[in-house]
Amino acid sequence: MSVELEVPAGAVVVGVDGSERSQRAADWAAEEARLWGAPLHLLYVFEWPAVTEGYDPATVTSGLTDAAERLVNEQVTRMREAYPGLAVTGEVIVSQPAVALVGASRTAAAVVVGARGLGRFTGPLLGSVSQKVAAHAHGPVIVVREQVGALPGPVVVGADPLDPPTEALRFAFEEARRREVGVTVVKGAGRRFAGGAQAPDSARMKVARQLEEAHQRLRQIVDETAAEFPGVDVEISESTLHPADAIVEEAGTDSLVVVGSRGHGGLASVLLGSVSRGVLHRAPAVAVVRVRHRDAEAPQG
Repeated sequence: MSVELEVPAGAVVVGVDGSERSQRAADWAAEEARLWGAPLHLLYVFEWPAVTEGYDPATVTSGLTDAAERLVNEQVTRMREAYPGLAVTGEVIVSQPAVALVGASRTAAAVVVGARGLGRFTGPLLGSVSQKVAAHAHGPVIVVREQVGALPGPVVVGADPLDPPTEALRFAFEEARRREVGVTVVKGAGRRFAGGAQAPDSARMKVARQLEEAHQRLRQIVDETAAEFPGVDVEISESTLHPADAIVEEAGTDSLVVVGSRGHGGLASVLLGSVSRGVLHRAPAVAVVRVRHRDAEAPQG
């Protein structure tokens, strides 16, 4: 049993615990590692148990860690047999699951976590571990639902014209190239002008001009990114729906969704924002990509 992380640099890391959803996440991670040409690392995070009076803590923890290590070894063997040539490693570590997976994200190419169910509501459906890892990880996190199957459709990525997530766009194109599919960029219609009906026409015209420039800039960024990935078809889709609704509707059950998340802080709900949270709870597979902060003027609203 490890006490410190031993994650191979550039590996696809997946959290496992023996549940059906973690096995589905492990299968997804193995396929992702194969596509990326990266090693796969299975991580079982063992939380130190509270031991009731009359039980020997050493005996209890020894039995639990032995079981965890057997499970990981079985999963490593299963993955090596299913994916010949794929470098597969595993470890058991004493920590909190979210803390360990966020730590692993420092050197991993991506972290994959499993989640239960699908629905419109936030909270228990996503799970505290998935939510914390998606919010605080240092690199891409892919949240995989139990219901996820083959995703033959284009990679769907959300993009706010006023603040284009270039890192998320690049990740989407890289995924699409590996999967041999296209990219659909779901473009927000732009934030509402907060000036109200009584605002001067000049103010409204200024905001409209800024929004039009933002849309043109997004188109330019998409075109520049696409030029780096010849052979990957790209389409820009615009919707009047709430961005989360538009992304989920565009993706359906056939597409991997990519969303950007900015910065680090204390609360996952604040970090991820309503769009990312809304998509995470309603799409079968979502990649959350860390996006750098950028200082730019934008219409208020």
